[in-house]
Amino acid sequence: MKHFSNEFCEMQLYDQFVVLTINENIDLTLEKASIIRDKLTKFYKSKDFIMISNRKHKHNVSPQIYKEGQLSNMKGLAIVSTDNEERGKAEIEQSMYGRSFAFFTCLEEAKSWAEGYF
Repeated sequence: MKHFSNEFCEMQLYDQFVVLTINENIDLTLEKASIIRDKLTKFYKSKDFIMISNRKHKHNVSPQIYKEGQLSNMKGLAIVSTDNEERGKAEIEQSMYGRSFAFFTCLEEAKSWAEGYF
């Protein structure tokens, strides 16, 4: 596992999936997503992977990311949160994401789903 962090996020990069945690009260813009995308491209290259968005902090995700910021080798997205408001946001995001999408209340369940995907 490789670890990366900066002023707005933390990533744990595994062979088949990445756990992304956005810091509290961050607006995740297309510009910030591009920084994340660059790190993912360097790590996974063309290898398929799953993203697990660990939503333990409240933050906003720009719809532009779903329209313009997708990596072709990101085959699925798991949202992890125990917050009902986050679940509502995830349902809206799901409508913008055309690949495998799942919602979990436990990070370990999301990791198992990601490992079983391949």
